[in-house]
Amino acid sequence: MHRSLPLAAALALAALLPAQDGVTAYRNARILPGGAPAIANGTLVVGGGKVLAVGGADTPVPDGATVVDCAGKTITPGLIDASFRAGNTPDMNENGAEVTPHLRVLDSLDPDDPSFVRARSAGVTTVHVMPGSRSVIGGLGVVLKTHAADPQAMVVKNDASLRIVMGSEPSMGNRAIRGGSVDSIYYRRPTTRMGVVWAARKAFFDAKEAMEQSVGAPGAPPSPGMEVLARVLRGQLTAVTTARSEQDLRTALRLATEFGYRTVIDDAQDAHMLVGELKAAGTTVMLGAPSATAVAGSAASDGADPRSATVRLLADAGVPFVITTGSNLAALDLVREAMFAARNGLDAARALDAVTIAPAKLLGIDQRTGSLQKGKDADFVIWSTDPLDPAAAAASVHIDGIAVQVIR
Repeated sequence: MHRSLPLAAALALAALLPAQDGVTAYRNARILPGGAPAIANGTLVVGGGKVLAVGGADTPVPDGATVVDCAGKTITPGLIDASFRAGNTPDMNENGAEVTPHLRVLDSLDPDDPSFVRARSAGVTTVHVMPGSRSVIGGLGVVLKTHAADPQAMVVKNDASLRIVMGSEPSMGNRAIRGGSVDSIYYRRPTTRMGVVWAARKAFFDAKEAMEQSVGAPGAPPSPGMEVLARVLRGQLTAVTTARSEQDLRTALRLATEFGYRTVIDDAQDAHMLVGELKAAGTTVMLGAPSATAVAGSAASDGADPRSATVRLLADAGVPFVITTGSNLAALDLVREAMFAARNGLDAARALDAVTIAPAKLLGIDQRTGSLQKGKDADFVIWSTDPLDPAAAAASVHIDGIAVQVIR
């Protein structure tokens, strides 16, 4: 026998239950499973923190399961922000040196950061956080759930990426020492755009040289930073290069070709200017905030000239991409960025995939999350209506099967 509850009562009950307690079936919902066709009158069965079944109205529901009526609602996988700005703290940038590949952003993150609460309230259950963008090579990124019973349980994938930054940002505020006493860590290089490029190039030169010298020659182990760069050169670690303007995008691709590593391009506001080059390079684009609001104030210091149609141009050309909120302070909630992408000509299903299954594949976590499939983590959102509708709101957000706290 099933126990049937209206949505509000079921969510209140779920908030009181332990994470692994019982089986719950969400019925009569429109389900957008991610990377698969919509299910008009669908059923989602979860238990033990996992998806047990997803299908149509005839999907079997185990005896004793709690049944939640979701008539009029839409269920999607939890959204994934592949370039997420966690808070606004200087701890995200190590200003003592311009190249710090061995530093881990995980060491500076606060699990109670309000940015995680805001993100999950907007349906985001997983985020990829990288070090700040003030260093040329800032360090190692991490993939996190936006909620868990303890901070360590939030970690989905450690050392998920190495952040490299092109453009003017790593040189902003820097000053070379020209006499006098040093009274600030901002007396450092690079101080120009070409200096930024050289700092990145020199780091990989040094790493490549260290790798060549170590072949067949026992000796001291490489420094932690050199080992991280060597992992990138061996194809064992994803390099994510933040580049906004056309010239910086070209530089990012040129450096990757020069040293033989593959890179993902982050932000890429001027991607519309070199769609063909991105396609030829086979690179994936983490497209920063395509909304009209973000476009109006995006990356002006780097000379970027963004276009609302960029997302459609990438899709039409077959360039793989995901939609993110990125580092732009004017970015809207991730679901709204997907909505604007759809308004600018992107197919609605493709827009939703760009914030669910596509970033899951890019980050290498698609075996756990990104779509509603049997055996995956029960990360999902119950929306008041179609999530790409401007009036849509997350009625409830579930991570590992538990309804988590959201703010209205």
